[in-house]
Amino acid sequence: MAKNRQAPATKKTVDKNDIVDSKTSKNAIVPAKKTSEEKAELAKKKRLMLTEQVLEYISQGLSQTDALSFVGVAYSTWNGWMRSDPELVADIKRAEISLKVKHLQNIQRHAENDVRASQWLLARKFPAEFGEKQTIDMNTRGDDNKVIINVIQQVQKEKHAQAIEIKHELPDEIDDEED
Repeated sequence: MAKNRQAPATKKTVDKNDIVDSKTSKNAIVPAKKTSEEKAELAKKKRLMLTEQVLEYISQGLSQTDALSFVGVAYSTWNGWMRSDPELVADIKRAEISLKVKHLQNIQRHAENDVRASQWLLARKFPAEFGEKQTIDMNTRGDDNKVIINVIQQVQKEKHAQAIEIKHELPDEIDDEED
């Protein structure tokens, strides 16, 4: 006669970091609580991973704000990381520069077949020499004072627009007051 055989019982191995919880069941294994050193190591790894993701998105063209939002890091946290790690600020600048290099190479590659790519680059890189020249029509009928005032206002608007454009290109300043 054939005997009924049961599958051998699987034996659970207990790691030295695991604790058997006697309240739930004798065979239940509960992971041990992480030490503060282990938590710090995990936080460091998470920060490194998030930083690499943010830098990658910046190098692809996203602003810092958009990259941080996409990854889920608060700007205040990011600002703290930058204060504590000057190399991070340099990494951000390198990511932005890598985007510029990539697109400048693309423009130069296309300039071989289409002169407009070169014209576009020169006009933006050297606007005084190659930018579009604006003319102001001074031959108007009417009061000369009004013409002069209009010219001054137009120049002020252009200077203001340039100042805003330049301001947006500068990196955000890091607040060093709180450490």
